[in-house]
Amino acid sequence: MEKCTYCVQRINRARYAAEREERPIRDGDIVPACAQACPARAITFGNIGDEKSAVRQRRTDDRAYSLLAELGTRPRTTYLADLTNANASIPSADAAKGHGA
Repeated sequence: MEKCTYCVQRINRARYAAEREERPIRDGDIVPACAQACPARAITFGNIGDEKSAVRQRRTDDRAYSLLAELGTRPRTTYLADLTNANASIPSADAAKGHGA
C-alpha cells in the first residue's frame, strides 16, 4: 500500500486491530484522510484482491479506466468516467427505466 504518512498510521491502526481480533482487515476498516474529507465520496480505498470490496466493484465497472495503462505502466489509480447526456432529445437510462430524469 502506498499512502501518505498520515494514512500509514491509519493503516497500521486497522492492521493491529485486526490482528488483535484474529481476523483479516475488512472492507471499510481503513478510511484514508482524503477519502474521509471528500464530500462527493470520489475516493475509494481497499483491497482489490477481495472480490466483494467496494474498490474492486468500482475497478471492474465498465466506466473504469487508467491513464497510460496501454503503455504497460501498471497504474495503481483507476478513474471512473462520469457520463452525461449532451443530447436532451435522447432520454437518459434512468428516465427510460422510470426512475425520473
